[in-house]
Amino acid sequence: MKKLKYIFLIISALGASCSWGQLSPGDLSEAHKHLEGVENCTECHILGSQVNNDKCLACHKEIKSLIDADRGYHVSEDVEGKNCFSCHSEHHGRGFDLFRINEDKFDHNLADYKLEGEHWRIDCRDCHNPENIKSEEIRKLSETYLGLEEDCLSCHKDYHQETLGADCKECHNFEKWNPAKLFDHKEAKFRLRGAHKDIDCAKCHKKSTRNGEDFQKFKDIKFKLCTDCHDNPHNSSFSTNCTECHNEKSWSNLNSGSNFNHDLTDFPLVGEHVGLDCKECHKSGKHTLSLDHNLCKNCHDDYHNEQFTSIKPELDCNDCHTLEHPFTSTLYGLAEHQESGFKLEGAHIATPCFVCHVDENSDRWEFRDIGEDCVDCHDNIHEGIISEKYFPESNCAACHNSDTWSEVDFDHSTTEWDLEGGHLEVSCRECHFSQIDEIQEFEGKSSNCSSCHEDQHNGQFGLKVDCNNCHTTDKGWKAKLFNHNETDFPLDGKHKDVDCIECHTARFYNQEVETVNYKIERFECIDCHQ
Repeated sequence: MKKLKYIFLIISALGASCSWGQLSPGDLSEAHKHLEGVENCTECHILGSQVNNDKCLACHKEIKSLIDADRGYHVSEDVEGKNCFSCHSEHHGRGFDLFRINEDKFDHNLADYKLEGEHWRIDCRDCHNPENIKSEEIRKLSETYLGLEEDCLSCHKDYHQETLGADCKECHNFEKWNPAKLFDHKEAKFRLRGAHKDIDCAKCHKKSTRNGEDFQKFKDIKFKLCTDCHDNPHNSSFSTNCTECHNEKSWSNLNSGSNFNHDLTDFPLVGEHVGLDCKECHKSGKHTLSLDHNLCKNCHDDYHNEQFTSIKPELDCNDCHTLEHPFTSTLYGLAEHQESGFKLEGAHIATPCFVCHVDENSDRWEFRDIGEDCVDCHDNIHEGIISEKYFPESNCAACHNSDTWSEVDFDHSTTEWDLEGGHLEVSCRECHFSQIDEIQEFEGKSSNCSSCHEDQHNGQFGLKVDCNNCHTTDKGWKAKLFNHNETDFPLDGKHKDVDCIECHTARFYNQEVETVNYKIERFECIDCHQ
């Protein structure tokens, strides 16, 4: 009644002819249109005063509850102390927007919820829509920014369907939902080691459909045994405890000192095979597949390119080699070589195998068709120098033997100059090799003494005098053939017993060479005796 009294007084004061249109400043907005009419003025206004905030909050209880809880935009420094109508003024018509918020410039931090990551990039209506509002009263509002909760599941579906906790931020961040960068597998019951660190999560945490929704299982996964996740490629041929042989670093790399006993197979490992990586032989990766292993060539290439098997197909590497020292030593020794087509003799016995059997060009071992003649291995230093008569078919054995190359056994009597006396003890090189440039000289050699020896008499007897007139080839070079009685001074009496040097004492020098004078021109007694 009191309310009607005040209204009546106002109308009376204005006069009976005053209409409602003259009292109201304008139509209310769509949200407040139910308050139109003079009888509703005091729902918002206090007579004699402006609109009061308490009146607004008495109706907008959802905002009052936030203010009372000191939460939300309306307790921020941007709003605190202001009247509601300063932002939400009325009587501007039905189509007037009471909110007037610039969504592009709105500082969401003022709403007590900082936008981070993907939240910063999405449209406001992706979050502020009725589907995400729990309160039925707030959901009825035609347009509102109220009613949202801060927990992730208030807006997002629970991908894990209640199999994990409700606080998504324990594993995920706002930047990207997948992968869950905040999740640390070290805190799980199954810690990731080795190759497991690099595996995509979906390999172990399978994706499926549950309750009509995409689902990925992260809980109650068996992991005690490797076979809980991995197939057994050995078909139960070995122990089901994979870690006896394998480790998490790589399935293909077996443990060093693996407990797997290869002696239980048809091929016990010995020698060099012990240290081999399994995949060197088990190339398919399936270790239970049977491999041919009776012959070395089942796995290894024939290094010798059938040099031996072309003669004896049944030969195998182990006829010469062992697994202890596969290629650094051989079972093929001297006794076996003496049974071959080339028996080793003399210096050949002490010669290392590679000297004859390693090809200098290819650096490969060769055993077939390497030749049996000396010149097949050795340089022919006499080629084109010694005639075929003395060097038939370039056969070194005509002069040399296999004991030592420096020993020469050549019958010089087959030539035109037989060796006698001191010449028998002279090395071939003394006569047939130039001391200056090592040029060989065999053909056309002169038999004249002066062609090899220096003239000790320094030209006293002429250049064409034959030394053999006085000397022999015996050692000592004595003039045994010289007859003094054939000279201008025959020896008589005591002169026969006098040593040559007693008379031939004079010396002369020619080109600084001291020479005994045998050409004495005066023979008077006084010339020698005083």
